[in-house]
Amino acid sequence: MAEAKINKEYLLRMCGVSAFMVAICIWSLYDGFVAWPNKNSEFERVRPALQETNLVARAWIAKTGENGETPLGLVFAKEGMKTPSKLVRKIDEYKMADNLPQELIKQGRERERDALKHIFSEPLYSPGDLQGQVVMAVIAALAAGWILLSVLPRIPKVFVADEEGLHGSGFGEIPLEYADIESMDWKLWDKKGIVKVTVKGGVLYVLDGWHFNGVKEVVETIVEQRPDLK
Repeated sequence: MAEAKINKEYLLRMCGVSAFMVAICIWSLYDGFVAWPNKNSEFERVRPALQETNLVARAWIAKTGENGETPLGLVFAKEGMKTPSKLVRKIDEYKMADNLPQELIKQGRERERDALKHIFSEPLYSPGDLQGQVVMAVIAALAAGWILLSVLPRIPKVFVADEEGLHGSGFGEIPLEYADIESMDWKLWDKKGIVKVTVKGGVLYVLDGWHFNGVKEVVETIVEQRPDLK
């Protein structure tokens, strides 16, 4: 008797991916509803100090303190907070190169200060950022659900081939005789370990060697009983 059941490696891998998607969903919701709004609240506390200091981008993020601290970091440290990496990246985008002509540097610094005033006047995370995390959470949840829905129906399936015929939940409730098999499609057998079995009435059964362990033995048993199908 040959028997094929769910492939545990496949099951564990898909469950792992689904769990990862759930983790992304939870993380995204936490960022969108807790972490990022809290960062915005913290940013409100240091906003006045940032706006009243008229520094250019390079000066804000240059390490000038004894402990290698930046002026930007000192502003947040006074309030007992860490400098948001998102804010550092935003400021760094406007940092001018050192080798520009003097006339361009003067114009560029004015533009830098205008850009920084704009950055300091807005929330650290915009409403669009927060909504984006919600969208990410929904996508991750849908992905996790789709994976589980594709895996769960396969778990109880069993394909059995013995001297009497084909039976088991994978072949339906009524046992099949080998004479009931009309054809076997071998196109995907060599590459993916998949063979499609068509029985009387046009009913199709897919034996998939990736999803189920023991498919090779089941197929070999079928061919032994029906060598004309090989």
